[in-house]
Amino acid sequence: MQLATRVIRLFTLITMIVALLMAVMPTSAKPAYQADCIRVAGVEKGGELLNLDPINQPNTQNSIMVGMVYNRLMDVDSNFQVSPELAESWASNEDATEWTFTLRQGVKWHDGKDFTANDVVYTFKRLIDPANGSEAAATLAFLNPDGIEAVDDHTVKFSLDAPVVELPLLITTKNTWIVPDGATGDTLRLTPVGTGPFVAVDFDPASEPYRFEKNANYWEEGLPLSECFEFVAIQEAATMSAALLSGEIDIAQQVDFSIIPALQNVPNVELIATGPATSMVLAMWVDTPPFDDVRVRTAIKMGLDREEIINTVLLGYGVIGDDNPIPPTSPFAWRSEAQQQDVDGAKALLAEAGYTDDNPLKIDFYTSEYIPGATALGQVFKEQMAEIGVEVNLIIGPASDHWDNVWLKQPFVGSGWLARPPGEALAIAYRSNAQYPETHWYRDDYDQILDAANTEPDPETRADLYRQAAQMLTEEGGAIIPAFQQIVAAVSANCEGYQPHVQLSRMDMRRVTCER
Repeated sequence: MQLATRVIRLFTLITMIVALLMAVMPTSAKPAYQADCIRVAGVEKGGELLNLDPINQPNTQNSIMVGMVYNRLMDVDSNFQVSPELAESWASNEDATEWTFTLRQGVKWHDGKDFTANDVVYTFKRLIDPANGSEAAATLAFLNPDGIEAVDDHTVKFSLDAPVVELPLLITTKNTWIVPDGATGDTLRLTPVGTGPFVAVDFDPASEPYRFEKNANYWEEGLPLSECFEFVAIQEAATMSAALLSGEIDIAQQVDFSIIPALQNVPNVELIATGPATSMVLAMWVDTPPFDDVRVRTAIKMGLDREEIINTVLLGYGVIGDDNPIPPTSPFAWRSEAQQQDVDGAKALLAEAGYTDDNPLKIDFYTSEYIPGATALGQVFKEQMAEIGVEVNLIIGPASDHWDNVWLKQPFVGSGWLARPPGEALAIAYRSNAQYPETHWYRDDYDQILDAANTEPDPETRADLYRQAAQMLTEEGGAIIPAFQQIVAAVSANCEGYQPHVQLSRMDMRRVTCER
């Protein structure tokens, strides 16, 4: 049994013991939850950038809470199928250069004002305005601000410079929640007004738990079912387990893989898993030595035993990745099986690049438990790289510091991305104008492939373009993606109506109830 496997299993055992002890011991520092609220725990802390403005959402905790306050034109399920939300229907002209959306009538903002087409026009123009620095600008690059217009109070038209057949899906991102006409970041960050099922109460980024009360005038009749819910971040696996076992929280949006064995046979806790979801990424800057040498990048990828990563880090709750954001199980994947570990091939490439036993490649890798399993992945990565002669200096920092002060600031860091449809997944971190260029992948030829895919009316030709882009990332890019996690949620037996979404940023609480 390899060292990483022994270490991870020992950690699992310790976590189980600690969790069980904590569950039966009195706790003096529990959050001040409201007695009648559903209590929800996530695994990411928002940090100083936490806010409720949809325009930029630096972490999952941010996105979850934004989704409680607002609505989008359409919702999207775990299979990336769109369904009506603020838009009742939509249609395009024959060549998909003009899309018309008919909006739902009778919808009110939280402050009582009517929702109209002007709000939609303002939202999308705000998202693509370069002056606003929106993270959505890259994925919405096909929109022309002059082509977004309100036909009347309940009709919006998007006129495009080229066909965009998948527009309804492409405009359903984590940023496209509709905000009121004229709303500014100064207001939306802390005192947002939305049309969504819940209203934020005294939101303060530095003060947990975050409380959201039922929108009594919500447009979906009878929803939400609960009066309120409260959200807190719990990043320590043992603390999360203890909170579940003691009844301190009702729902854990995602449990650490190390505590799954401790929860599997607990009668008052149900575990619910999604399909392949969050990608686990090791991001290299391709313009910075030694990662600017494609032989080095390829050798590192060849040195990975991906199956071992799935079995040890994720305890089997995952799908092998192929170093691009599309899982090999997807119909849009460029191949159905990822690179197998090739120690000899990796060593040969490193030797070509000038790295030998006498002059080994030495690299720093920065990580933390920013998502469950991230630290364990770093430990296994270090061990597997030793097999090909690469010395990894593993730098593990606090999870609360990772996104603000490490990610995008160091040349080789741990990262992770929510599941997305191909067009968005391939764009959000990899287009030249991406807001989060975590691998410094600035390639005009790559951008041109995505531009062509966005405007291609034939589904199979469009899929082939996505495959070309994915293949480029696999073979030349700076993202190492050995695995896609399955999201495993834990729900108290006294609760019903919750189903985890493949996108960790989407947490639908409209139909959730918990008996007290």
